Amino acid sequence: MQFIKRGLIGLFLLGLFGCATQPPVEALSAEIWQDSSFSYQPSRVVETRESLFKLDSAVLQALEPSGRIGYTSEQRLNHLIASLYGPEGIRLAYSAGQTTVASQTWHNKRGDCLSLTVLAYAAARSLGLSAHMQDVRVPVAFDRRGGVDFINGHVNVFVRNDTEALINGQAVHAGGFVIDFEPQTGARPSGTWLSEDAVLARYYNNRGSEYFVQKSDEMAYAYYKAAVATDPTYAPTYTNLALLYVRRGLLAQAERLMRYAVDLGGPSYAPLRSLQQLMTAQGRPAEAQRYAEQLARRQDEDPYYWFGLGLRALQDGKPAQAIASLERAAGLTTGFEEIHYNLALAYWRNGQREAAAKQLAVLRAINGQDPGVAVLSKKMEGHAPS
Repeated sequence: MQFIKRGLIGLFLLGLFGCATQPPVEALSAEIWQDSSFSYQPSRVVETRESLFKLDSAVLQALEPSGRIGYTSEQRLNHLIASLYGPEGIRLAYSAGQTTVASQTWHNKRGDCLSLTVLAYAAARSLGLSAHMQDVRVPVAFDRRGGVDFINGHVNVFVRNDTEALINGQAVHAGGFVIDFEPQTGARPSGTWLSEDAVLARYYNNRGSEYFVQKSDEMAYAYYKAAVATDPTYAPTYTNLALLYVRRGLLAQAERLMRYAVDLGGPSYAPLRSLQQLMTAQGRPAEAQRYAEQLARRQDEDPYYWFGLGLRALQDGKPAQAIASLERAAGLTTGFEEIHYNLALAYWRNGQREAAAKQLAVLRAINGQDPGVAVLSKKMEGHAPS
C-alpha cells in the first residue's frame, strides 16, 4: 500500500477545516468500527475535557494579578497579554509537532496552534474574561512529516471587550480582541465559534495523528474514535481514520469513511485526494479520474487555494507566479484585504508599480485604518521593491 505514504492527514496544528457543518441524513452504521482489529481499549485515551482546559495551581498563581479586585476588563486583558507575550511573562512560542493540554503548554512555554489557543482560552476564563475559541479559515498549507502530508488550518481566541480599550499599546474598538499566536495572512479576526467539545475532538484528532505517524495504530484508533464520539461533525477525523484502515488493509471500510468525510461538506481536499489515490491503488482509473476532476473543481473555485499558491510563490521569490494566482483569488472574492495586500506586493516586486498602486487604492477603500496599509504604502515609497 505505497499510496499511504502520500496520504493527507487533517491536523489541527493550527486545526484543519473546522467550519461548522451538518452531517448527512444517513449516519455511519456501527459496523464501520473495527475494534477487534485494533485491540480497542477506551482507557488508552487519558485526557478529558476537564484536563484539557485545567490550569494547575502554579499556572493559576502566575496568572493571578496583584490587587485583582476592581480590575476592569481592559486591565485584565492587558494582564493576560503581558503574561503570555510580554517580557515579564512566559513568552509563548509556536512549535509544531505535538498538541498538549493547557497546563503542559504553559510549562513547556511552547506548543502548536491548538495547544496555545487552549491555554489562552483557559487563562482568559480564569481571569473572568468572556472568551471563546474559533476556527478561522486560511489558505491551504501542507506540512510533510514522516511521509505524510498534514493539511493545516487555524484557530485562535476571541475575547470580548464592551468598550474601546488600549490593549498592549494598541487601540481596540469595542466588541472584541483576537489572541492569535501564529498570525497568518488571511487569518481574519472573525471565525466559526468552537465549543469546548469541538476543540476537545480536534485535540483527540491531533493526538491520533501523532500516533499515526509513529505507527502506533492501536493508540491512533483509540484517539480517532474518541474524536468522533466527541464531535461527529468534524470531517477530518474520518479521513484520518480511513488512512489508518488502509494501512491495515481495510479498504472497503476506508472508502466508506472517505466518502462520508466528503458528504459532511466544507473544504474536502483531503478526502477527495485520498479517494483518488485509493481508486488508483485499486486499479479503478475511471473513478480515480472522477475524484481528480472533483478535486480540481473545488480548488479552482476556492479563493483560499489560489491565495495559498500566491503566498507560496511570493515566499519563493517568484512574483510573476504569485500575481497569476493572486489575481485568480481576487477574481473570486470581494473585500478580501489580504489578497489585495499581497497582490500589491507581488506587483511591486515584479516592477509593475502602477498596478501595485491600484491595489493599494483598493486596500485603502476597504480598510484605510489597517496599519498594514500604511506599512505597505511606506514600503512602496522606497526606491526598490523589497
